[in-house]
Amino acid sequence: MTPATSKYTDVRLAPAIDEWAGLLTIHSLDNSRLDALRTAARKRLVSAAEKHVLQLHTLRDDADLPTGNARVLTGQPAEQPILMTGHQPVVFHSGLTFKYEMTQQVAADSHAIAVAVVIDTDSGDAGQFSYPHANADAADSGVDPSPTALATLKVESLANSNGLFAHARLKSAAELQQLGELVASPLKDLSLPDSAAAVTRTFQGFAQLSAAKASAAASNTIMRWQRRIGDRMLELPFSAISAFPEMLAFTADILKQARSFAAAYNASLEVYRDENGIRNTANPFPSLKITNHSCELPFWVISHDPKTRHVLEVQFEDNVTRLTANGHTIDSFTGSITAESLEPMLLQNIQIVPRGALITASLRLLFSDLFVHGAGGSRYDRFTNEFVRTWWNVEPPPFSVASASRFLFVKDKQELERLDTIRSQLRDLQYNPQRHFDSGVFSDNLNSRLVRLCESKAAAVADMKRARASGQSARLIGTTIQTITNQIRDEVSAEFEPQLRHLTALSAEQQDATNCRTYPWFMFS
Repeated sequence: MTPATSKYTDVRLAPAIDEWAGLLTIHSLDNSRLDALRTAARKRLVSAAEKHVLQLHTLRDDADLPTGNARVLTGQPAEQPILMTGHQPVVFHSGLTFKYEMTQQVAADSHAIAVAVVIDTDSGDAGQFSYPHANADAADSGVDPSPTALATLKVESLANSNGLFAHARLKSAAELQQLGELVASPLKDLSLPDSAAAVTRTFQGFAQLSAAKASAAASNTIMRWQRRIGDRMLELPFSAISAFPEMLAFTADILKQARSFAAAYNASLEVYRDENGIRNTANPFPSLKITNHSCELPFWVISHDPKTRHVLEVQFEDNVTRLTANGHTIDSFTGSITAESLEPMLLQNIQIVPRGALITASLRLLFSDLFVHGAGGSRYDRFTNEFVRTWWNVEPPPFSVASASRFLFVKDKQELERLDTIRSQLRDLQYNPQRHFDSGVFSDNLNSRLVRLCESKAAAVADMKRARASGQSARLIGTTIQTITNQIRDEVSAEFEPQLRHLTALSAEQQDATNCRTYPWFMFS
């Protein structure tokens, strides 16, 4: 276990972390056109990401935040492998911080270029986070075994908008300072003063970024850098990557063969579902709609001026190809579609960007030598692997998995897990306690008493067998055995039922607050 993993639980690294370096070699593709695009795209990626990081540093300076001195993990992509990961620009929880920490650590150890892609072309609340709220009503219940029984899970947001991440804005500086106080207060009440202090510092930083007119996406990145989460990695929004000439060429090649691509995509989905026993046709991705005159493709059409996003559909009529979204024609092409013919849309602030499986397919094919997924991405990218092999007829560069959990109320969570285990095993503990001796589930005193009772019961059972073998009545011995059995049951019940009443008294919301693995990074001191 590396130092970075020691604060986490439920750690999942696949393959093992010491095997990642062996996967980090500069890959080439057995497809001359794709490989040429890949060579140019990698160089452009590193250059653009370096400039983007400098812009974020300028924003950080404008907000008067402390300047970091971490050396960025960049270099020459013709000579060094690219280790890549990515996520939407949201408030990171422990699983995401772990993924970024592992990516950064391996890149540093392997002298690789580290790039984090900001998936700003998705939509959602860029500022949403969970926090524990002190529940005053529970204080009067009389069944509080720990401070967390007083907490319920609440949700708040740093942002004002719930739409495209690229356009999300922070709340005002004054609102953020007030929100920081609101979140820090219950943490103090729940005996987490260090977490409360960390929240106060963090929200002050977000307030300074809001005053400097930083976007929510940029602010999320800058603030986690202050905690050294991915602070040495290059970063670049996916919207910027999607405007690369190489990405336009990649997109144009698909648009030229839209119907064939959609059919192959659906066929690969059907094979994947069949092989993995998946009945839900929405998993791992919905099938694309295909009609006689049109087909859907795994792209979004993003209009940045009205800040909208719609699925791309391609319509065919003789030699004319129409790109449509939400029933409106975006562009029409006579003859072949080229990268150059897609460029005028960019001037109108309209982009065609990959969605779903095509996001990591494009990133892995054009840029990365090893892509780091969390637990969710690892599941759907097994489909991506097969589709890449089927459609492009190349072996995709590999991916690895880094996932872990971190909990705010560690001891209380362990206690809930212990009580949950007891509740599920209570009958076996009452009637087969010998299976659990010296496991730690019983107190020392109860364990000793149960050992003696079980020995007495075993001796009585042996007496019963001898009596029956000799033809003697075993009725009194049977009564003795039942008495011992009842005593064992009552001894176990006396120890555990009062504890289980505490568990039963906790609401689902209170248990959720204890078990939550998505508390934001800034609650951990």
